[in-house]
Amino acid sequence: MTDGLIFSPLALGPDDAAALDVSYPLVVLGERIFGGDWDHVTMNNVDGARAATQHLIDRGRRRIAVIGAHAGETMGSAALRVLGYQTALAANGIPFDPDLVVEGGLWHRATGAACVNGLLDAGIEVDAVFGLNDALALGALHALHARRIDVPGTIAVAGFDNIEDAAYAAPTLTSIAPGREQIAATAIDVLMERIGGSQDPYRRVIADFSLVERESTAA
Repeated sequence: MTDGLIFSPLALGPDDAAALDVSYPLVVLGERIFGGDWDHVTMNNVDGARAATQHLIDRGRRRIAVIGAHAGETMGSAALRVLGYQTALAANGIPFDPDLVVEGGLWHRATGAACVNGLLDAGIEVDAVFGLNDALALGALHALHARRIDVPGTIAVAGFDNIEDAAYAAPTLTSIAPGREQIAATAIDVLMERIGGSQDPYRRVIADFSLVERESTAA
């Protein structure tokens, strides 16, 4: 009774690929499953995170903390965004400091605030924070405001996802817009082509992204 499915797996990995062996057209979203007989539409996590980190570097920041990392993760959004962060550091000759990579569980505002408070309580020097999503970054803004730390004067903050709240934060939040509209439209178009009988080779489509600069990283 299913003509086709757009599926965004949250807790599956390569070992679970057999679960997606279905008899109808399937388009997979996200990073969790690579390969297989299906089309895959995803966002550019690595390059988007690299661009966010490069933006902070271009603002003169060198002690850039990244918050929300997941220990042991190899292919999810957290791992790919941390990879982009590390790539930007290396490209600019900035040594990687593991103390600046802060693990966090669920990507909520409370997690972001806790990550930043932990860094500052430990006396770790920080001049920028990159939240692996906007909720984390908004939590970071809240923690910094509570400590009366100037943003962006003392610590700049950037996020990822460009959710609506980013434009209404105080200060407004710089963020990576990952191309959600393109992802949604592409997934539907590809699925409809398959339902229509397309036998083209399976595709992996990576959406375009852009950096939306706002007050939290202003020069």
